[in-house]
Formats: sequence, structure tokens, C-alpha cells
Amino acid sequence: MKPVDPNTPIIDPELVRKNAYLPVKLAELAKRKPQVALSLLQDWGEGNKTIKTLWKETVEQLEDAATSTC
Repeated sequence: MKPVDPNTPIIDPELVRKNAYLPVKLAELAKRKPQVALSLLQDWGEGNKTIKTLWKETVEQLEDAATSTC
């Protein structure tokens, strides 16, 4: 078995960041697209989507909202 490098994080720091900031992004999305934000929040609460998927979809929806209002 290969020894574990003590400098290698056990949990992906990027995933931790996404998990920490997902509520912030969902709150921002709720101001622009409340139904989409609610649907993503339900998927998160019900465990239907991973954090990575939720983050990606939330950011995409925010980008779409930003371009559609310009």
C-alpha cells in the first residue's frame, strides 16, 4: 500500500469551498430566478444531486440570468 502524504488534504478543498458558498449563490439566484433556486434547493435537501452538480447548475443559471437582463 502506498503511504499517504501528510500534506495531501483528505477532503478536496474545492468541494469544501463550493459547499460553503452554495447557500450564498442560491440566495443570489433566488432574487433573479426564484423557482429555479427553489428547485435546486430541493434537490440539495433531498440528496438528488451532488454539490459539484448543484454548484455547476447554480453558476450556469446565474450567468444566464445576468446575460438575459443585459
